[in-house]
Amino acid sequence: MAEEKYIRQKIRHNPVLSFFQRTLIIEKMNNWVGILIIGLVAGIFGYLLSNNFMVGAGVLGGIIGIGILLLCILSVEWGIYINLIFLFICTHISRLFFNDDLPVGIVADVLILATFMGLFFGKYDLKKSSKAFFSKRPVIMYLVVLGYLCLELFNPYGHSLQGWSLIVRKVVESFILIFICYNVFTDLSRINNFLRVLFVCALVAGLYGCIQQWHGLFPFEINWVHSSELRLNLIYLFGTYRKFSFFSGPTEFGIIMAGCTLLFVLLGINEKKIIYKALLIGGSIFMLLGMSYSGTRTANAMLVGGIGLYILLTIHKKATRIFAVFAVLGFLFIMFAPIYSSETIIRFRTSFSGSEDASYNVREANRASIQPYIYSHPFGGGLSTTGENGQKYNPGHQLAGFPTDSSYVNKSLETGWIGMILTCILYFVTVQYAVRGYFNTKNPRIKAMFAAITAFLFAYYIGEIAQEAIGQFSNTMVYFPVVAILLQLRQQTAGKEDVDRPSYYGDQYK
Repeated sequence: MAEEKYIRQKIRHNPVLSFFQRTLIIEKMNNWVGILIIGLVAGIFGYLLSNNFMVGAGVLGGIIGIGILLLCILSVEWGIYINLIFLFICTHISRLFFNDDLPVGIVADVLILATFMGLFFGKYDLKKSSKAFFSKRPVIMYLVVLGYLCLELFNPYGHSLQGWSLIVRKVVESFILIFICYNVFTDLSRINNFLRVLFVCALVAGLYGCIQQWHGLFPFEINWVHSSELRLNLIYLFGTYRKFSFFSGPTEFGIIMAGCTLLFVLLGINEKKIIYKALLIGGSIFMLLGMSYSGTRTANAMLVGGIGLYILLTIHKKATRIFAVFAVLGFLFIMFAPIYSSETIIRFRTSFSGSEDASYNVREANRASIQPYIYSHPFGGGLSTTGENGQKYNPGHQLAGFPTDSSYVNKSLETGWIGMILTCILYFVTVQYAVRGYFNTKNPRIKAMFAAITAFLFAYYIGEIAQEAIGQFSNTMVYFPVVAILLQLRQQTAGKEDVDRPSYYGDQYK
């Protein structure tokens, strides 16, 4: 007290210190000094932007970037939202302002690292939460897979350290993201906050995809599509452009919209408040339309598979049986109604045409031709040895340039059938973990969340059959936070019947 009194007296008798205390602390820059400073800053940036736009924009961007990084460190929850929003819009910003040259991957890595650092500066009991986190079966299995990928460094068939580090870095970063979200989503309010932000992001992305369909692509987007022959062949099909919204391509857009549509429709069906139910289901319609306009057949299979598992899981509920009737009728109408002029509907039908689809037959022939390699290489050919990564990091490799298409085929070739088995066990354990959570809890609201998450995860594992559904860039902030929500819900609803450790958060969720 005596020291504080001495400091106050010193400030009072020093006119300079007294001025700064009144200006900065008491009046909080709401005075002529604040107006002067803002005016000077605006003038300086105006001069820089008018005379040297790149320098002015660089300085302004640097200041904003530092502010965002500080926000990620000071508030981990806000850091998660910033990462989510950035990964949704970064490719679009790069197309619009930077001629597709913005290093979005590096920026995303920095943002995730800053958010992770925030855990050590915030009021988080990392010792207690880590003990619970690393006891979860999906986490243990994830670490087993990660350890196996680390051992792939010694695979004699793969000879690129950079290619190996690319895959391992992505997996480690995803694991860190799960850990960050697990430490933040410690109560229902924070889980709901994230779901609200994700809903808004997905709704805006879906709406923009609809605008691209109804209005047509904007000139800068058409120029971007035509700047690469490979991109043009992927996006321009049958005389029309597949829609990609804010994302790097139609596939990523379609898969994200499929997952979000499934998640929010199922949450909306079980919502008790009419206004929230209408908002969730109504917003999901635009996500569904965006998914359809993307022309991503994998997304169609994801949606149908996820809904199928949800119906199977909750068939004892009257609402589910009613939903199942409408879902089946809607599917039959789209598949067999005499509508032949809509490319969107035709594209949907080809998702389930099987051997009648030419591209499906080509993929099946490719997979059959490469099976002997899988059988004879239990540890695979090494990381980053297939497709474009193989040509870039392992040129001359037997697998370099091979179009795996399926994530499961990719894992079988690069990590062998041993790695493939470990991956399938990881997926099985994760879905089983969600199903057990559904049957163990008595709370209807949490039960609905478990059911939606189970269908969401299963849909992604179906998507892995035809595409790399989980490892795509923007999708990391959709899939992995939902996994963290699953882990926290199981932690918070743990009871005597559960083999996991008891909840540190009380019994408010039971």
